[in-house]
Amino acid sequence: MPHHHKGMEETFNYAHSSLRNVVERSIGVLKMKWRMLKEIPCYAPQKQSEIIQAACALHNFVRNSGLRDRHFGRCDRDENFVPHLAFEDQPETEEVEDEPDSMNVFRDSIALALFNRN
Repeated sequence: MPHHHKGMEETFNYAHSSLRNVVERSIGVLKMKWRMLKEIPCYAPQKQSEIIQAACALHNFVRNSGLRDRHFGRCDRDENFVPHLAFEDQPETEEVEDEPDSMNVFRDSIALALFNRN
C-alpha cells in the first residue's frame, strides 16, 4: 500500500471514529434526558421521527437558554462521558464484504479531502 494511501486511510479512520463517538454521546445524552427515546412506543416511523426532532429542539432550547441542567452539566464537565444508554439496545456492527463502488469512491473522496486539509 503506498504511503500516501495509508496516510489517507488513517486520517479517514480517525475522523470517522471521532465522529462516531460524538454521535453515540449525543444519542446517549438525548436518551438520558428524555427517557421516552430509550424505547419509543410503536408509532409510525414519521411520528417517531417527529418525537426525535422534538427532543433535539428541546435539547437546543435548554442549551441556548443557558439554563443549568444536571444531565448536560455532567457532559460539560467531562467531554469523554458517554451515557451508558448510548450503547443499550444497539445492534452489532456488521462488516460488509462487497461494498458498492460508488460508496468506495465517496469514502475515498472524503479521505482525500481530509488528508489534504492537514
